[in-house]
Amino acid sequence: MGRDELYDLEANKRDHKIEITDIAISKVPYIQYREIPAEHFESLQEIARMVLETARNENDCNEVVFAYSLDGIELRDKDGEYLAVAFGDEHSVSPESDTDIFHLLRTAKDCVLVLIHNHPNLSKISLQDISYLLKYETIKMIVVVTNMGSINYVVKTGKFDWDKAAEMFEKAGREFLKKDDLKHRQKITDDFLAHCHECGLIFEDR
Repeated sequence: MGRDELYDLEANKRDHKIEITDIAISKVPYIQYREIPAEHFESLQEIARMVLETARNENDCNEVVFAYSLDGIELRDKDGEYLAVAFGDEHSVSPESDTDIFHLLRTAKDCVLVLIHNHPNLSKISLQDISYLLKYETIKMIVVVTNMGSINYVVKTGKFDWDKAAEMFEKAGREFLKKDDLKHRQKITDDFLAHCHECGLIFEDR
């Protein structure tokens, strides 16, 4: 199964949107991300805050995604792009909808997607997020910041096995789509994240 053939899972419907506050923005933690060089930790904290601020101030608290290139210094030296943003709606955001992000995904060495799931349910990494992680070899990590300012992320390790990950994802995707029920879909997603270490991914909820 090729990267472009992965399930395009539909966005999960949530009950309602929760507004983003200054308190939530201030609570975004400093994370020592696994598998990521320490010099990026402060930048990633600031970008997570920017995601919340941008969603609140420019997108009616709807979903937003930032793409950040870990080789940003090299790109800046070449007058290239190392940070880009795409805007979504209340239920989803597509990184591929922005030409700058799409360019980063195609050309950068290691990308980090930082996005917001600003809803009361399914605020962790989703299977849709995982599909981007598998589709693009350049994506090193996906970070979700919730409307309350907490962080969870999934990152590829040096032992990442794409074939095993795709197999696990396909199985989860089939189960996910069997029932249009929020609790069922949350369980399938949680089960995938609980076992993702088997294919060389690390998931942490902070």
